[in-house]
Amino acid sequence: MKKLKIVSLIALIFMLTACKKSDALLFKEEYEGLNNDSSYREVSIPEDNPIKYITDTELAKKVEAKEDMVVYFGFKECPWCRSIIETLLKASKDLNIDTIYYLDISEIRDTKQIGEDGKVTTTKEGSEGYNKLVSLLGDSLSDYKIGEEVVGKRIYAPNILVIKNKEVKGVIEGVSDLQTEPKMELTKEILDDSYSKIEAILKEYKSLKCDSSEGC
Repeated sequence: MKKLKIVSLIALIFMLTACKKSDALLFKEEYEGLNNDSSYREVSIPEDNPIKYITDTELAKKVEAKEDMVVYFGFKECPWCRSIIETLLKASKDLNIDTIYYLDISEIRDTKQIGEDGKVTTTKEGSEGYNKLVSLLGDSLSDYKIGEEVVGKRIYAPNILVIKNKEVKGVIEGVSDLQTEPKMELTKEILDDSYSKIEAILKEYKSLKCDSSEGC
């Protein structure tokens, strides 16, 4: 009887493990889940994508430790994110990037406003992990502007971060300058331009891997 219970327990663990979806599949379902809503751009996410979910706290620890990595900041409702995500995944496949950490920043950022007295007030506090990331990434980030007033630094969406040789080598949007509206048609020129931007920063990461004992 005891042996049977052990076998049953092992079988249950196996089934639970088998039923757990991979990050790649969860990401696909998350982004494609908005395809039936006409207010969002339709996207097609491959099942074998390199996305790995990470929390703000986990990522802050990795940045603090200066680990070599590629990070994608975004969220599924972001129209600019939906404009470049397929290009990011294509470029990562072309360059054999096996892991891109994904941090959904939709709910973790602070929001600020300038009152009639000209003073900046925080209307929503950022999470502890997000604030830590902003502090760690510092000048690599874009200014947080309200009108013409700079009120700090901010992680915008989309953003792609590369850390190489313990230095932040780039934080880019990946959006083509030719794309002036978030939902405009993505022409070949726009897609090619976006690909070139993303490819350049991913090659920074790839060059690190080629220089290491792991090879290319």
